[in-house]
Amino acid sequence: MRLKVLTLNVAHGAPFAVPLPFLRRRADLLGTLDGVAALLVREAADVVALQEADRSSLFSGRVDQVERIAARAGYPHVHHGVHSGVPGLFAQGTALLARGILEAREAAHFGRDRRVDKGYVVATLAAEDGPGPDVVSLHLDPFSHAVRLRQVDRLIHALRQRPERPRVVLGDFNAEDVEGQGPVARLCDALGLHAPQEGEPTYPVPHARQRLDWVLASTTLRFTRYTRLPEAVSDHHAVVAELTDADG
Repeated sequence: MRLKVLTLNVAHGAPFAVPLPFLRRRADLLGTLDGVAALLVREAADVVALQEADRSSLFSGRVDQVERIAARAGYPHVHHGVHSGVPGLFAQGTALLARGILEAREAAHFGRDRRVDKGYVVATLAAEDGPGPDVVSLHLDPFSHAVRLRQVDRLIHALRQRPERPRVVLGDFNAEDVEGQGPVARLCDALGLHAPQEGEPTYPVPHARQRLDWVLASTTLRFTRYTRLPEAVSDHHAVVAELTDADG
């Protein structure tokens, strides 16, 4: 198996000038989203994980941001989870975009530990010879280490209820740990995941200081590429990874 994945926090399409997309000029908002789509076209990942990605609402500037990016980038299969929403006002969450079919879809927010739009979506990537890996787009709390650990424990529990298969967990973890007691290490220890030790800071653009955005994969998969992309299409850098079977 060969798989290319990419993760990006798109910041609701308003990462720099103002934090509210409905205050942006429509042309500027669409230009930002189209810049994300152009990046995805160039990278041609099999699966893309988005965070802070909105469906059409007052908050989103009446733009279905997920659909706009997916359509412009050529991704026919979309799985979006609304982790914080009020009909007509806002519909914020995470998303998976894929060239192949996404099966066994699930979405969840983090209940009392949710901060605005935090949660995850998970799906199984269909393959020619049967189910492929589970892929997850995850967004964790930015403020509290203890909350992030509780959120990760909920994800671990949910993934253990699914059939055993390789997993790729992508997203904005709001944490920098590789070892120790943080959410990245806990996910890796509990689910048999790993990530390259080396990695560049991803936030904030343009002078990134923190490695908050991650791609984790089952140890049955081997990283052949793991790169932070330089483009400033959001206040986070995108991270792209290429994977193959570890015994291949």
